[in-house]
Amino acid sequence: MTCERQGGGVTRGQALRDVLFVLSLCIAYVVLESLAVPKRWTFAGAGVALAAFGVVCVRRGADSWRDLGLRTDNLVPALGAAGLFTALAAAGIVAYAALRNVPLWRSDMALLLPLYPVWGIVQQTIFQGVLHRRLRVVLRSAPLEVAVTSAAFALVHWGALPLVALTLTAGVCWSLLFRRRPNTWALGLSHGVLAALAYPLVLGDAPLGRI
Repeated sequence: MTCERQGGGVTRGQALRDVLFVLSLCIAYVVLESLAVPKRWTFAGAGVALAAFGVVCVRRGADSWRDLGLRTDNLVPALGAAGLFTALAAAGIVAYAALRNVPLWRSDMALLLPLYPVWGIVQQTIFQGVLHRRLRVVLRSAPLEVAVTSAAFALVHWGALPLVALTLTAGVCWSLLFRRRPNTWALGLSHGVLAALAYPLVLGDAPLGRI
């Protein structure tokens, strides 16, 4: 199954402008991170930019919630596919932590597990629901579309090489899942669960402490 409206009701020129906007926002985010700007400000700036972009899309009438992957008609099979990937990846994370004698539970995970899926749904809607679909209009090459989407997703996690490697790998898997069953609810839940495990167990990081 593929996206019914791969790029929404947009022309190729509009799709290209949208792709450049998202990629520029990713680069700007990395620049602000490299300047050690507090995440509360980078999140606020990105939120304002994305809200403005959303207004443009709504006025353009280019995308429905269904187009963006926020749909329920394919939710069960999408959850099944994403759930299998999530279970395998989570098992790998836990096994890695156990081999390194890392405690498998930290108090902040009680907050990360319910909070991160919300943030995951937002990110998957941006990268898969918008960027990936627009790339399908601009590039029309499945390998390139997956590669650019995954690279952009990894870019906004620039800093620690292990995090970049993890997000690039996960980005490829989520992109392939999205092409098969376009549902950003399912991918967001997968994203949230794996991020809540990977930060404390693999990276030894406490992301809530940086907000």
